[in-house]
Amino acid sequence: MAPRQEIVDFLSQYLRVQSIRDLAVNGLQVIGKPEVQRLALGVSANLALFEEALAWSADAVLVHHGLFLRDEPRRIDAILRARLKPLFDGDVNLLAYHLPLDAHPEVGNSLQLARRLGLDILSQDFAPLDGAYLGVIAQTPRRMPLNDFVAQVNAVLGGTSVVLSHGPGEVQRLAITAGGGASEVMEAINAGCDLYLTGEAREPTQALCREGNINYVAAGHHNTEKFGVVALGEVLSKRFGLQVRFVDVPNAL
Repeated sequence: MAPRQEIVDFLSQYLRVQSIRDLAVNGLQVIGKPEVQRLALGVSANLALFEEALAWSADAVLVHHGLFLRDEPRRIDAILRARLKPLFDGDVNLLAYHLPLDAHPEVGNSLQLARRLGLDILSQDFAPLDGAYLGVIAQTPRRMPLNDFVAQVNAVLGGTSVVLSHGPGEVQRLAITAGGGASEVMEAINAGCDLYLTGEAREPTQALCREGNINYVAAGHHNTEKFGVVALGEVLSKRFGLQVRFVDVPNAL
């Protein structure tokens, strides 16, 4: 068991929260009990996650996508009220870390995704943000057919990717930005990548990939951002002796 404030202070320093601009509110979003032993982990704050955390008797929930953005109206509507209720009922803390988690050089979502895929990391200076980086350049151990790589991604993430096959039939060098990284596709093209892996695509993506001769794999915003929060939970478990549990609320988007 550890004091909640010690955990919050550690995360603020470890994730360099004050160094990275973010529309999301990072840190403690809902205050609960002062001591934490059980920590539930999730990608996004939602009712299903909170109910599962309460059933597990969690003292705190840590997510990547929290409940609050800085520019949103400050009011509690019916959906937010329902989401908050299990937290209040169980006196459960809610902690959220968005871009500071994405940009971390050890537990960042893109790096953790690359490691889960068994890739060799070539560079961690892709998709810059405030002196840090959200993405990585990596490579497969050998050139492999595009379809085989996509099958590997789907197996690791447990989903079905959207694939734009506009690059080489065999791939090795790729860029990764977990989550909503569609705007970084030009950076991947300019970096000479065979493939760009991210969470989602936008309307202009198709033409950019066709004209830039690159394959594009959109493996799901949620699915590509599962592993950062899991890695962060392992850090907290080792440092504070917490029981941690990842609660995956399936989301194909």
